[in-house]
Amino acid sequence: MLAPHDRVLVGVSGGADSVCLTLVLKELGYELALAHVNHGLRGLASDDDEKFTATLAARLGLKFFTRRVLLIGGNIEAAGRDARKEYFHELLEQHGFSKIAVAHTRNDRVETFLLNLLRGAGSTGLASIPAVSGTTIRPLINTNREEVEAYLAEQNQSWQTDASNLDLGFARNRLRHVVIPKVASEFNPNLIETLSRTVEILEGEDAWMGALANDWLTRNGTKQQDQFVIEVGRLHAAPVAMVRRVLRTALQQAGSGLFDVTFDQIEGMRALLAEGKSGKVVEIPGGMEVAREFDSLVVRRKRPAPTDYEYKLKIPGSVHIPEVGKLFTAEIIGSEGREAAGHKVFVDGDSIGPYVRIRNWKPGDYYRPVGLPAGKLKKLFQRARIPRSHRTSWPVVVADSSIIWVASFPVSREFAPCGRSQKIVAIEAVQI
Repeated sequence: MLAPHDRVLVGVSGGADSVCLTLVLKELGYELALAHVNHGLRGLASDDDEKFTATLAARLGLKFFTRRVLLIGGNIEAAGRDARKEYFHELLEQHGFSKIAVAHTRNDRVETFLLNLLRGAGSTGLASIPAVSGTTIRPLINTNREEVEAYLAEQNQSWQTDASNLDLGFARNRLRHVVIPKVASEFNPNLIETLSRTVEILEGEDAWMGALANDWLTRNGTKQQDQFVIEVGRLHAAPVAMVRRVLRTALQQAGSGLFDVTFDQIEGMRALLAEGKSGKVVEIPGGMEVAREFDSLVVRRKRPAPTDYEYKLKIPGSVHIPEVGKLFTAEIIGSEGREAAGHKVFVDGDSIGPYVRIRNWKPGDYYRPVGLPAGKLKKLFQRARIPRSHRTSWPVVVADSSIIWVASFPVSREFAPCGRSQKIVAIEAVQI
């Protein structure tokens, strides 16, 4: 948790827990500074907390940082937590601290466990508050609140009491002051210690399952730019618990913070593994989506709706199509050295004018490619297993209303060179 030469920024509210943490770390000889956020929610009382922490820092000879924030509407408790986190990490970067120490105790951990249990959570949520998360550490996580107050009494050290912590309008306060004491008195006087052990067990098992899911994804998934691709068959064969864990892990690796991702949404993702789901999409909070594309499950950031495009390609000439990241070129060539490929075709130049147009695919497009059955371009895409998400912007080369070429497929029969062709045009699409 801490190395001898760590520089530690301590988040201090002025309450008993954070004051205790400051004194303990100071006594252990760590290089410290204190940081306080004044939320201004309790008027003069909030200002008194700021003055108290500033005085504490001065008495201990510690550098002191403070910031006032304005919290408006919504979930005030969550907004305050986010404001503190943002400020502490700013200070960490600006002043070269190696750790941020916050004063969560065993009681906080058990309260969070119960809150998450009551609202519905998996093992990750039930593991509650971790002792270490990145650069943030919680040295008092195995210390009871009673032990904190006893230590401060021994040190003859006062602290601030936040009156809002007694407000039973907050769910955590109801747990702390009503539910936990009632259950402890009627069922288990050592409830905090007992549930703390349960949390430790869940934390270890959650870490183990997380490692299994990461290993599974490493072996069976593929990270492609901003998306994660998983083979459906292998995931469908895995145990249900592993499938759910893998899906959550894939969301994280594709960029999701998993905020507000519900059990029903994970089950919606899991339903995409069934037969006949190709082309279906499940939207996930935070701008994410999961799509079934033939035999693959694709986890990615939600893509903006594609827009129609159309460009003119002069012969000879070139044009960049930014919507698909390709450069199209056209040149007039001789009769020798003609070798077509998926990205390059040869066209009878006498059958087209001085330019062609390149546009995106449109429903109803009809195509007669050399060597393949004629029909709707949609059917050709399906046979070639081109995902639905790629089709809308797929480049189509046309002359008037007739399709000359669809990128990655053969040239259209009507425009293919023949023995009588006097002019041959090579059209090529190059990814840039």
